[in-house]
Amino acid sequence: MSQLQVLGWVTADPELKVSAKGNPYARFTVVERVGKRDAARQQYIQVWAFGQLADQLKQAGVKKNSYLWVSGSLELVEYVKKDGITRDKQLKLTLTDWRFAQPQRRQQRPAESAPFPDQTDFGTAEVIDGDRENLPE
Repeated sequence: MSQLQVLGWVTADPELKVSAKGNPYARFTVVERVGKRDAARQQYIQVWAFGQLADQLKQAGVKKNSYLWVSGSLELVEYVKKDGITRDKQLKLTLTDWRFAQPQRRQQRPAESAPFPDQTDFGTAEVIDGDRENLPE
């Protein structure tokens, strides 16, 4: 399994249910935008939350169009579509952590972050054109 972190919008209100053993769980889909401009596309990820995480989602009021940061283990799972015949695959994220997020406006640029305290400033490096000059050894 892979670990994944995603920023995306909830496509429909989460389905809150209780398992046969009485454990709460929630299921919802997050859509993220992948790529830029004309090459951008949407990718849908089904999110499953169990136990306390499902309760947190409900209490926090997560609903359609909530913008979330979600993190968890990712699997590609096969399923049968509503027609009962057609098989397809989807991304399934088992939630381990989540937060509400703020979408950034296109005009905004991320603020410059301060370097970590243990980082050393090496100054600017000399630019070498590898096609025209020998690379240092």
